[in-house]
Amino acid sequence: MSASAETNPIGELLHHSLQVQLDPINEIIEVQDQLRLPNAWRGQQLQFELNAALTITRANLSIREVTNAVANAVEVIASTVAHEAPTRVYQIDVPANFRGDFQLTYNGIINDLAEQDSAEYAQSFAQTSGIISSEGVFLSRASVWVPLFDDGLITFDLDTRFAATAGTWSAVSQGDADGPTGWRSGQPMEEIYLIAADFTIYRQATGDVEALAYLRTPDTNLATKYLDATARYLQLYEPLLGDYAFSKFALVENFWETGYGMPSFTLLGEQVIRFPFILESSYPHEILHNWWGNGVFPDYESGNWSEGLTAYLADHLFREMDGVGHEYRKEMLARYKNYVADGDDFPLSQFTSRNSAVTQAVGYGKTLMLWHMLRIELGDELFIAGLQQFYDQFKFKRASFSDIEGLFSELSGRDLAPFFDQWVHRIGAPELSVRVEEVNGNRARIMFAQTQFEDPYQLKVPVALFYEGESEPQIYDIALTQKLEGVMAEDFDKLQAVLVDPFFDVFRTLDREETPPTVGELFGASEIAFIMPTEDREQWTRLAENFGQGVDFELIFADSIEELPSDRSVWVLGQNNPYSTTVVESAANYGVSTGSSGITIEGSEVAYSNRSSVIVGRHPANPELAVGWIHVDDMVAMPGMIEKLPHYGKYSYLSFVGAEPTNDVKGVWASPDSPLQWIKPSLTSAIAWDSLVPAPAIAELPPKYLPEQLARHSNALTAAEMEGRGLGSQGLDRAARYIADQFQAAGLEPVDGNYFQRWRDELVGNDLVRLANVVGMIPGVNTDLSAEPIVLGAHYDHLGIDADTGADYEGADDNASGVSVLIEVASKLARAFTPQRPILFVAFTGEEAGLMGSDHFVNNPPGGFETENFFAMVNMDAVGRLEGRTLQVFSTESAYEWPFMAQGIGFTIGVPSEFPAQTIASSDHVSFLNAGIPAIHLFSGAHLDYHQPSDTSDKLDLRGMSDVALWVEEAIVYLADRTDPLRVNLENAQVEVSTATGSREASLGTIPDFAYDGEGVRISGVTPGGAAEVAGLQGMDIILQFNGTAVDSLQTYSNMLREAAPGDQIAVTVRRGEGILTVRAELKAR
Repeated sequence: MSASAETNPIGELLHHSLQVQLDPINEIIEVQDQLRLPNAWRGQQLQFELNAALTITRANLSIREVTNAVANAVEVIASTVAHEAPTRVYQIDVPANFRGDFQLTYNGIINDLAEQDSAEYAQSFAQTSGIISSEGVFLSRASVWVPLFDDGLITFDLDTRFAATAGTWSAVSQGDADGPTGWRSGQPMEEIYLIAADFTIYRQATGDVEALAYLRTPDTNLATKYLDATARYLQLYEPLLGDYAFSKFALVENFWETGYGMPSFTLLGEQVIRFPFILESSYPHEILHNWWGNGVFPDYESGNWSEGLTAYLADHLFREMDGVGHEYRKEMLARYKNYVADGDDFPLSQFTSRNSAVTQAVGYGKTLMLWHMLRIELGDELFIAGLQQFYDQFKFKRASFSDIEGLFSELSGRDLAPFFDQWVHRIGAPELSVRVEEVNGNRARIMFAQTQFEDPYQLKVPVALFYEGESEPQIYDIALTQKLEGVMAEDFDKLQAVLVDPFFDVFRTLDREETPPTVGELFGASEIAFIMPTEDREQWTRLAENFGQGVDFELIFADSIEELPSDRSVWVLGQNNPYSTTVVESAANYGVSTGSSGITIEGSEVAYSNRSSVIVGRHPANPELAVGWIHVDDMVAMPGMIEKLPHYGKYSYLSFVGAEPTNDVKGVWASPDSPLQWIKPSLTSAIAWDSLVPAPAIAELPPKYLPEQLARHSNALTAAEMEGRGLGSQGLDRAARYIADQFQAAGLEPVDGNYFQRWRDELVGNDLVRLANVVGMIPGVNTDLSAEPIVLGAHYDHLGIDADTGADYEGADDNASGVSVLIEVASKLARAFTPQRPILFVAFTGEEAGLMGSDHFVNNPPGGFETENFFAMVNMDAVGRLEGRTLQVFSTESAYEWPFMAQGIGFTIGVPSEFPAQTIASSDHVSFLNAGIPAIHLFSGAHLDYHQPSDTSDKLDLRGMSDVALWVEEAIVYLADRTDPLRVNLENAQVEVSTATGSREASLGTIPDFAYDGEGVRISGVTPGGAAEVAGLQGMDIILQFNGTAVDSLQTYSNMLREAAPGDQIAVTVRRGEGILTVRAELKAR
């Protein structure tokens, strides 16, 4: 009998109320289970299973063990975490008038060590039926630690207590917290998990969801990264799919290497969680499983659709957001080609879980492509609406491919049964080819063939037509239903090329010409030969036996053959193997050659010494097969190579360094010409294949630095009560207090006991003014570097109130933007980063009055620091108008490393930067340069609102500021963890800066073009109503002379303006086009 969510309301589900006592040191569990049975079970004879290692000690109904019973209910739910425990089967008779709960008490020892269950090297984690040990506790449905009646869904509450020897331990399960030691799920579940260890627990609220991290080793920085990532990914998926179904999501550190998602938590191994790429690869995948797999349950008996959908909207989506979703799909198709032999294939309707390379290629890869093709079939809008309806209708229920077909058919008004039938129930894949010929009337006949032996598929295939004189190809979706069919295209004379399925949108068998040889092709071969060298045969034999598990493999000694076997793929082992040259020659067209000291790969030599390297090429006797060569210089590295190499299946060449082999060289050969492309034979020019533009991603990842947080600060700093943050104003004092409060909330430490560096200074005109920099610190952990801080700074003052109009100069870009980024980066790093050296976060005052704040800071360092020990400085001034432009970084010449750091950051996070040819010493980094400290200035670009009342917060590019913040974070982390000094190029170089006040500074009203690198200074525009506009200057004019003096640089031009006064009459000579003209202008106050 069955009690499933599909046939019974939640109140009619079996409910377990569990009181658990754990003694991990002695591996003992004792359980009191109070079972609320569905009404339909009264008067029935029931059977249940329980782990054979557990002994029932008490029950309130008569129980009898059933001998020779077939126990298979546990197999209904597939698991890559666990294999099934041996069980005993029991029988009970429930009286018809039974109104209470079935009460059961049992205990025993469960400790099944986690072992690799699959013979396949890299496709599964170690599995266990259950563990209770001093290292931790892992119990799942497969442990059968809770009485298992059938495959029906259940609800539960769980309270866990620990023996005195584990008094600091805590337990995790799915669902909601229920008191300090309990968990509860009122929603239907497939199973009950119990995970326990001596955890340190970290918490963070993110909307209505609590993000948690359970770490076995305390690590605030690591926990914070995962908690922040949880919030970010919930913000990605909730708008796309619907509200997250649980009250929590927890990262739980496991005591063996796993990577699995359970309802409302994920269980990741201690090494896995510390891989930096996991946060943006596996982790969103595990969170998304709470919609698919753990929110909507697959009907495993008809096929597991959830793994492919989760991979599609996580792993694939992240690649798609980077513009390379097509590359990920090609990898999936290549995996199917490499790993799935004819006899190994199976329909999606039979996929339950991954336990091999074949099941991964089909169950993940083919299912992923099914969802992608469904999206293309329906369009993004209908596809997303269908996903949202699917989640809403089937949340906490089981769903089949048939349910999915019905829902999307009804939504779209189309019969999708043929689509689902061919992809869910049929094995294999279509194989395509194309040819093009000219026909009468200057037309082209494009003939498509489905070359597989089986019946044709019904396909929608994108085709790109490249025509002479057109900047982009024309793309059409062609419906194919026959083995051979064609379409007509116009204008054969101008047709230059045809490319079929340019973005790998169709699930199909790739032609070998589309796929370069890879390590995965060798590991996926069903028949493989290992050519053994004469030396170190014991170690090489161990490698061959490991890599040959589960397939037909041969060990062949190199001196016993005259040529490589031609009927199977081949691994050639060892540097001195005579057949190593065969592999190198097979890869020669990819730029591979060997010398006495190393291997040359694509122009770079990789040494033999202290390295282990791999090269893969095409078999010289059969291009359908691959040949590979493995070189291991020191046999100490052999165990590491045996363990690691299978994880690098998508690469064509690899090299590892050291006895514990660490990969530092890898790549994939460029694919040869595809048989799915046609190029006109008479064509002599190159085809612009890169003019193909991928479709936009189905969703966009929220930025790591949320625009609304940056807006909160910029709005506060530009509010009316800040009075334009003019020097000496109460508004400036309020701004300083706001920044100090934010530093304190972020967790920055004060310097010298408070967040203010106060002093009095004299302005031009002998006016004394009270000044204050705002300073906070993250201390470093390396005592050798404790006196050598880096400084991240931004000025917070501005121009105050216009004396003529009474209008505030808000100074949103200049420089509320920089201070907003400063606060948010400080907040993020204070929570998630422990630097080697101290980081000083400084909001400078008096910048507009001649760098007064930064000059005082450099000459009077707080906190006992000394000027000559400052390591480096990063300054942010006017970073709020990026608007799709490239971030400008000034003064990178001050240290050798700056340009390389900037380029590396751009490559890593996708925020490029440039180093303008023109520069101007007008911001706080100059004070540091003058003291010989390497410093850079970040700037988003010039605009007409500079130093105008129109520089308002509504014009800020908040998404661009988020990108700047991410760039700054990367820079500060790099600098704060760098132990070697920077190579300073401008030590003690002096930069002349005027100390004239901002209120008395003259302005011509020109916007400089920082990218210009010619004679004079080119202007990109003029300020409306400014002196330059009145005088008739225009954008793209090049200023050559100022009052008869040559203008040789932007700095010279700036200094000339600083020495002038408002009202001065000046002559400006400019080049406009081919002509030279001189205009007169009257300078205005800035």
